[in-house]
Amino acid sequence: MNLTENRGRNPSPKVLKVIADAGMALLASGAEVSRVEDTMQRLATAYGFEAVEVIVLPTALFINAANFDTVIRRIRARSVNLAVVAQINQVSRDISQNPVPAEELERCLQEARHAARYRPEANLLFAGVGAAAISHLMGGTAVNFLPAFIAGALTQWVRQTLRHTGVAGGVADMVSAMTAVLPALFVAGVLHQPHPGAVLVGGIMVLTPGLLITTAVRDGIQGDLLSAAARILEALLSGAAIAAGASLPLYVYLAMGGRWV
Repeated sequence: MNLTENRGRNPSPKVLKVIADAGMALLASGAEVSRVEDTMQRLATAYGFEAVEVIVLPTALFINAANFDTVIRRIRARSVNLAVVAQINQVSRDISQNPVPAEELERCLQEARHAARYRPEANLLFAGVGAAAISHLMGGTAVNFLPAFIAGALTQWVRQTLRHTGVAGGVADMVSAMTAVLPALFVAGVLHQPHPGAVLVGGIMVLTPGLLITTAVRDGIQGDLLSAAARILEALLSGAAIAAGASLPLYVYLAMGGRWV
């Protein structure tokens, strides 16, 4: 990314707010707390702020500098986009060597927020292929490839649709997990094919919060215990919602005498 030439260190309330926006974008894209704090500190130092204090939580962040009001940002929606994290990290490193005006920094951050965002169709394709591959690892055969692909793509589509409509994450995960069971029930009850469990696992694995758990572990290693505990709890609640959503239709199906081999 080409940045304009250095125009000097110019601490101002507007720059502090833009730095807070950078931290918010990182946190909303799945970055760990230590990375968010380091990036905000790096930017604040580049612009000449003194006595900077940064506090980052999983759903909020605070930044304060001497002679300036505290800036607070609330993170209400979180996702996973490591391209955004990498892009903002690169911007912070470039600006630490060559600070630019607040307007230029804001433009760079706006570009970073849209880095490598895949189209919804691509997400469905990746989810389907991933589910099919996982079903094979779980003992599925070539017959199970297409149902597992459908399970993964359908599950991802339901979750994306529900989250875009503002449904709570736990409810979206539960309903999506219920959807993931349907292709497996079709394989077992209608096609009478073996290994419906492999199809089921493939569809459910699309929902598992693997990166969330990894981030929680990294926060714990860095000593950010509050963030680590909050993320672990979030992962457990998500896992419980997925398990409940998958168990309900399967229990009803088996209770009605459905075939499962």
